[in-house]
This record gives sequence, C-alpha cells and structure tokens, in this order.
Amino acid sequence: MDCVNPHPASAPVLLACAHGTRDERGQRAVAALVEQVRAALPEVDVVDTWVDVQEPDLVARTREHAEHPAVVVPLLLSAGYHVFVDMARAVQSSPQHVVAAALGPDRRLAGVMARRLTEALDAAGAPGLAPADRVLMVAAGSSDPRSRDDCELMARYLGDALGTPVTAAYLSAARPSVPDAVAAARAELGQHSERPGSHGRASRPYAAQSSETTPADAGRVLLVPYLLAPGFFHGRVLTAGGDVVAEPLLVHPGSVPPELMELTVEHYREAASRA
Repeated sequence: MDCVNPHPASAPVLLACAHGTRDERGQRAVAALVEQVRAALPEVDVVDTWVDVQEPDLVARTREHAEHPAVVVPLLLSAGYHVFVDMARAVQSSPQHVVAAALGPDRRLAGVMARRLTEALDAAGAPGLAPADRVLMVAAGSSDPRSRDDCELMARYLGDALGTPVTAAYLSAARPSVPDAVAAARAELGQHSERPGSHGRASRPYAAQSSETTPADAGRVLLVPYLLAPGFFHGRVLTAGGDVVAEPLLVHPGSVPPELMELTVEHYREAASRA
C-alpha cells in the first residue's frame, strides 16, 4: 500500500511515518488515515513510510526526497525510541528535513478512546460505564521516560473524558504491566484474578470482548487500548483478562476518526515552518 500523491507540490513533502505491521487490518486502517490526510492537503505530496516491518522504510524515503524539503509526521501516539532515535537519524543527513511531534498526548485522542469504550460496551450488550468499574488504558510501552510521561498524561485525559479514574498499563518495557494492573484492579474489586484469557473471553480478534460472569454492579475491568490500529499489541490486549476490551483508535473496516486526521495535518503544518 505504497501510495504517493501524483501531483508535485511546492510545500514540503509529508512523510507519514507509521510503525508498520503485518496485520492486514492494521495496514488498511493506517492507509485510510493517510488517504484522509492526502485529501485534506491536496497541495502536498503525502507519502507513506514506516520505521519497521513494512517498506519502503523511512531511510529509503528520506533518500528518495533528499533534494526537497520534507516533514516526517510520526503516526505514533507517543514519542520514544522511534521518534528520538530512528526518525532523528533518518533526517540527520538533510537539513531540509524535520521531524514533527508524535500525535499524542492530546485530549482529542482521549475523546476517541472514550467513544471506543462506549462502542465496545454497546457491542457486547453490556451496561454503560458504572462507578464500580475499573478502567485501564493499555499502551504499548517504552523504556523512554518521556513516552511514559506522555501515556500517564493521556490516562488522565481519558479519565477526564470518562469522568472516572483511569490507570495506565503497559504491554512492554514499562510498569505496571497489563497482567499486574488487571490483577490489582480485580483485587480492588474483591474478585479472584484468573489467568489472562481465561475470564470468559472469546478468541476472535478485533471485537469487543465481554465476560458473561461479571455484572456491572459488581465492578468490571475495562481495557481501553491506547494503540493506533489493529495488530500484534491489540491481539495481546484481547487476551489480557478484561471484561470488556475496546478497539484501537483506528479500525478496519470503519471510518477514520477526524481527530487523527486533524492532528496529523496540524503537526505537519507546525513543523513545515521549520523545514
């Protein structure tokens, strides 16, 4: 899904740089976001690229556009190794290339996550958010403290959007881990913490998952992924032992949340003044 705007532009090239995934739904979901950005910026050459898994990778793309101003817009939710190291290295040989900010933290992303949780509860035929529920925002995780700070801020933003406290939990590199956070939430609720995946969860990926054994008035553990699109990490969230698991920010099939397109365009325009 190597898509490039065929019309040359005088504005800096927008290198829309995602992480990359082997998951076809994830690929299509991110491609749909890039198409929305391309439609919003008809005067800009919008180019797909990735830091891992998919090709052409960012190094190849920056070489391809070495003679032109370009802005790398990370299609990543928080800044960590990929932004501060991989992307920085990719542009260091060209003074005309700059890296924009990651998409988050931003309150608009919390609004999308809140909608995803509502959608998941509705799809599961479950009652709405209740005072006894425990909400965990699940992020991929990073060893970079700046990324963890961003995620903790996003958990607070999500709590503001939902009107209830939210705990950040991580799938790798940072603490609390998702299993530990789920166990702690169940302990708070006075529930037995079962092995992840054994709490009545179906194995079907990318669907709202619901336990039939935990009524809302007893308090449920609700998992809200702070993940851009379907893929390996969301698959892990689905088996993490939550009573209801929401979808990531982007889904396929499904429409692109306008907030994600707006943030991508805003970050491009902010960085383009430096390119």
